[in-house]
Amino acid sequence: MSEKPRTLDVLPEGGALAAPAIRTGAGTDRLADFLKANWRAQGVFLLAAALVVVARFELLPDPATVIAMTWFQSLATFVASWAIALSCYLVFETVRTRSLSASFSYLWSEIFTWKNAAVAVPAVVAMSMVMNSYSDFKSNIAVFHPYQLDVVFQEVDRLLHFGVQPWVLIERVIGYGSATAILDKIYYLWFFAVFVPTAVLIGMPDRFGIRHQFLLSYVFVWGILGIVCATALSSVGPIYYDRVYGGPSPFTDLVQKLEQADSAWGLTTMQVREGLWGAYVNDAATIVSGISAMPSIHNAMCVLLFLAARHVNRWLAAAAAVFGLTIFVGSIHLGWHYAIDAYVSAIGVVLLWKLAGYLTGSEAIRRTKGPATASTLS
Repeated sequence: MSEKPRTLDVLPEGGALAAPAIRTGAGTDRLADFLKANWRAQGVFLLAAALVVVARFELLPDPATVIAMTWFQSLATFVASWAIALSCYLVFETVRTRSLSASFSYLWSEIFTWKNAAVAVPAVVAMSMVMNSYSDFKSNIAVFHPYQLDVVFQEVDRLLHFGVQPWVLIERVIGYGSATAILDKIYYLWFFAVFVPTAVLIGMPDRFGIRHQFLLSYVFVWGILGIVCATALSSVGPIYYDRVYGGPSPFTDLVQKLEQADSAWGLTTMQVREGLWGAYVNDAATIVSGISAMPSIHNAMCVLLFLAARHVNRWLAAAAAVFGLTIFVGSIHLGWHYAIDAYVSAIGVVLLWKLAGYLTGSEAIRRTKGPATASTLS
């Protein structure tokens, strides 16, 4: 009996994100058809990630050894984040529907499928390699471009904020006491608040036409902003200013106030400060190492999540905006960044988001097909 021909439901303008409507065929053919329909979005993301890794092998010393020592930790971050996201979903849906079996049914029918795995598994591997490469590059920033631009950035900050350093303006409002301790705790929730939603966008079926655009934007943020721009704009930030350039400086009082708050409240910031400094002076290879202020990846990822959340739910977008503003204030108040670090990051992320939407075809598909089609995207 002859086999019926297979047809693909490919969207116009390249069909970058269209999921194939496969009538018949073997499993390998179905996967091939799916990848063929998604070659543009999947391919450009994997190519961008590969370029970051290739650059690492070309430019950094002994990358294979560093990868062997630290990559599993990077991979575990994404796997653990996805496990947390799935657990939260199961709890929420089980409470809502009062049916654990119904919650698991969705997992098996929508998430644990070959089509979803064809996107999610390569994405997890690629993004963990990008993040790991970023950490390695960050540890070597001073090798390529010795720290020297903090003097410029602090002066720009002062001029932009009416002749006053931004940290002073924030201190006038909240001081350095219990509010500092609260901001300190929230600031390190960033890892949970960023990586769990990232895991959701990687591992869940795309209902809003943003999955591939987000994946490519992620690589752009960590690769272009976190590696290229951070090296070109080599800086240590207010918290290390006196250690690198000598004091007294506009940030001598800031560090003293942080030390006083640390004595009273026990700030995570001061522990991280010493840990990063120790890794820097000892040239240690760890998953969390390297010193860099401009641009701010903390602020950049908050902006990226806000841009993605806008296409999901307005309340989610509002929550992302509030969290992002809190991180912005905390990054200055705790001495990690100049305000201009966040401004540059925000502008850069918006431009990179637009570029990723164009390269993957996501924005064109959302414009021409709307939410109904977006819900069918892989």
